Amino acid sequence: MLEGVPLVGLSAPVLLGLAILMLLKGKLWTDAAYQQKCKDSDQWREAYLKEREARIQSDNQTGELLELAKTTNSFIMAVFTNSERVRQSGGGDLLDRSS
Repeated sequence: MLEGVPLVGLSAPVLLGLAILMLLKGKLWTDAAYQQKCKDSDQWREAYLKEREARIQSDNQTGELLELAKTTNSFIMAVFTNSERVRQSGGGDLLDRSS
């Protein structure tokens, strides 16, 4: 911002004005603002790491649930396929208990 401008020859009010201008434009930070920024950064980093762990756990649970759904589907398909074969071969109704 001040490249090529000799700061030695400037008066105190001009230097003060430049410092205020740099503060307003975000080129200079106060210590309190810097500490707050560091605190916010640490909080966001911690939240990111927690979310990342939760996502890994969720992905693992999704894999387990998918495997369970595949097993259940295979079992139900085998039961229905077997019951259809029994009906087609004249085995009657599986729930008929009158005989």
